[in-house]
Amino acid sequence: MNKLALIVGMASLLISCQLPAPVAKPTVSYEVIPVTMNVPESQAIDSLRRDTTAKKQIINSNGMFYALPRQRVEVDIVVKKQEFIKGTYSEFAEKLLGVKSAIKSNYNVYSIENVSVSQKSEIDPKRVYFTRFNDSDLALEYDKGMIISGVNTFKNKQSAPIKKDSPQNLEVASDKNTQNQPDLYIDPWIERVDTIVSDQVVDTQMIQNYEIRVVKTEKTPLQKAEEIVENISKIREDRDKLLTGYQETNYNINTFKFMFEQFNRMEDEYIRLFTGNTKTSYETVRFEFLPEEENLTTELVGFSKSNGLISSVSAEKKVMLSITPSNDESAMLIENFSKNIQRKKDGFYYVIPNQCFVKVSLDNHTLFSKLMPFSQFGFTRTLAPDMLEIEYLPATGELRSVKALK
Repeated sequence: MNKLALIVGMASLLISCQLPAPVAKPTVSYEVIPVTMNVPESQAIDSLRRDTTAKKQIINSNGMFYALPRQRVEVDIVVKKQEFIKGTYSEFAEKLLGVKSAIKSNYNVYSIENVSVSQKSEIDPKRVYFTRFNDSDLALEYDKGMIISGVNTFKNKQSAPIKKDSPQNLEVASDKNTQNQPDLYIDPWIERVDTIVSDQVVDTQMIQNYEIRVVKTEKTPLQKAEEIVENISKIREDRDKLLTGYQETNYNINTFKFMFEQFNRMEDEYIRLFTGNTKTSYETVRFEFLPEEENLTTELVGFSKSNGLISSVSAEKKVMLSITPSNDESAMLIENFSKNIQRKKDGFYYVIPNQCFVKVSLDNHTLFSKLMPFSQFGFTRTLAPDMLEIEYLPATGELRSVKALK
């Protein structure tokens, strides 16, 4: 019995010796080095030139640069312009047509129809990094130049369709009441026929000669206006005859509709010679602003109802842009907790943006208000230097997903 137990024990020992030893996890040797973090922007671009040690370290290292973004604000203001054009015979509008609201002089009226705010991401000079590969096998993907979009992401991404930019300047013709002055012909001359009788003696006989002279004189503005009023009355009379079937003609419905519309068009064109004309157009103007901690409010432009967008220096009303960080509590908790995390090496950096209230106002009237993320007012943190598959949100530098590679 003791002999059998000894044989079983020796067999178990031999089998355990033949099992493969656990494979040690490969060490990660890459390192991410901040190049311009916490450096003033005016000095960020030249920081490497002044730091000879960092410059030598980067030159002698195999790796790649990448950057995290910041957000620039783009404000689009749509201005509506109404041109009120005086009618040729506006001075007779009340006398001949009884219209008291005719336009008496040419003037313009401007109004702000719409305000929209968007963000444009760009490289943040204060968040530029160098990834030193050493013996690690890394693959970096970029968006818009050096802004990082992924690390070790090998998924086939379909390119999004290119969206064409909409025109920034837009002029829209309004309805029939906003067209130019009608091109109507009014005969400016009055023809007067005179018969001149003269006596002439021929061979002791008195003979009367008759001479007919035609003299044309220009009509006065009042006479022209009165003739237009007569034409308006004639148009209305002919239109009434069409409606009552005076001609006793069975018109086709399309013909009837066309004739009726032509009567209305002619009447409107004649009346606008008295009441005046209105033309409406729209223009979109874009302003850009880079918010920084020391510069969160700016005067975009001045505004006047009679002149539209003008310089803000002399304008009584000003279009203001203000950005107010919300200081989200959850982001503050992450910031405070992450200060206690200590590593010998740093992995890839990412951003936790701060949500900010973006407001555009004209005096005390709010034109636009929305909560938007801003990376430059957020926190920059780092992952552990492990072999990871990382997806970024390139617009803000946030993490979309993180996955450990086997």
